Amino acid sequence: MEFNLERVSVEYNGIPAVNNVTLSFDGKGVMVLTGATGAGKTTLLKMLYGSILPTNGSVNIDGISTSKMSRGDLRVLRRNLGVVQQNCRLVSDYTVFENVLMPYAVAGRKRLEAEASTMALLTDLNISYVKHKLPRQLSGGEQHLVALARALAMKPAMIIADEPTGTLDDGTTNEVAAALQRAVGEGAGLIVSTHSEHFRSKFQDATQIHLIEGVVQ
Repeated sequence: MEFNLERVSVEYNGIPAVNNVTLSFDGKGVMVLTGATGAGKTTLLKMLYGSILPTNGSVNIDGISTSKMSRGDLRVLRRNLGVVQQNCRLVSDYTVFENVLMPYAVAGRKRLEAEASTMALLTDLNISYVKHKLPRQLSGGEQHLVALARALAMKPAMIIADEPTGTLDDGTTNEVAAALQRAVGEGAGLIVSTHSEHFRSKFQDATQIHLIEGVVQ
């Protein structure tokens, strides 16, 4: 899955959150976005899965502009993406197990196979002990790990992760980095934003993009 941003800007009330950004990612390996809070990282990531459309310029995914995609096109696009948002977006009245199982159910996987895969993911991320809990019963770090497990469920072609270790200690950050590295090793592309130098150090060969006030430096 190839991404091309051409002179992209996003404005809120006339104030640019992303300003005249041009960059490309061929869908292979890792791209890491860094920058202070408010630098535009989240806005840029949201454009990559069509949650935000650019005010100016174009975001092209596999040669197709997101501005020209229908809702159906966007649904198809997102089936090939594993997205981890800062607020996790877990279904509040589903248990952890049900949240991670959901992508398998949507894809029509057989129940026993889906349940086994869900349990394997929770075990891999060391959160099987919370499988029967609801999101509101979890710590912030546990919620991030559940969101990551859900994003990895269908072995997506591309993973887009916004601060996936923002509330995690170094030990858990290592586990998250290892899970993402395994996914990349299996062929997924990864675009991730982070404030964590510890996390970034796990991806020394990544393409590094630094944003300051919406501008790529």
